[in-house]
Amino acid sequence: MLKLLKENFIYTNACIILATPMVLFFIFLQLYIQTFQYNLSSTLSYLTFFITLWIAISGCFAGWFYMVKKTLQFSKKTFLFDTDRITALTKLFICLFKGVGRFFLPFLIVIATFFIFKIIKLLFLIVIYNSDLNAKYEIISVCSIIVVFFISYWFIFWIPEIVYTYKNPFKTLVNAFKKAYISFKISFPLYLMLCLFGIGLHFAIINSQTLPFVYFLLLILSYYYILYSVLLVFRHYESNFIE
Repeated sequence: MLKLLKENFIYTNACIILATPMVLFFIFLQLYIQTFQYNLSSTLSYLTFFITLWIAISGCFAGWFYMVKKTLQFSKKTFLFDTDRITALTKLFICLFKGVGRFFLPFLIVIATFFIFKIIKLLFLIVIYNSDLNAKYEIISVCSIIVVFFISYWFIFWIPEIVYTYKNPFKTLVNAFKKAYISFKISFPLYLMLCLFGIGLHFAIINSQTLPFVYFLLLILSYYYILYSVLLVFRHYESNFIE
């Protein structure tokens, strides 16, 4: 496992080009939410807001995760000439659009599933907060986070399964569950490590908002962490389940 973690730093640095569309997407997403979150006044406007958000996230994820797969493939090649490398980089950005065409519908289902889980969790916490268990709200909230943490693990290979097999999202979900179970002894420690580091990074960013330079560095680190985590999962999937 340590070897995989160490090698993944090399791959992350080699695939740093993936950070460009990722950062641009996060900026677009933040601008979109900040622009409309306080200007929605009707049920129709809220519905339009969330449908547009759903479509935008699905399209961006479909293109970007397909680009992740192709970038990993290109990173294993040796280019003798700079022109070949430039051509390869051009093809990588074209993969963004190809990925949208090939995986847009499956990712609509993936993002919808994520939204449904978020809504269920929110409704559960609202019910607990307004009930007689109000005094134990914090304890129940922590327990719900732990439950979500363990449930989320079983979805860890869902996106790579879609991108590598081109099968429908429901069949890939079943296969992803099976592969998460088969590789539990190796995959779960990796998942746990990524989650713990992500939680620590999240709290560090929150507590550094009065320190501009530290906040800036942690923000860059957060983007690197996301890219590192995605590549780690994809490489782990490749090494264990791709012939």
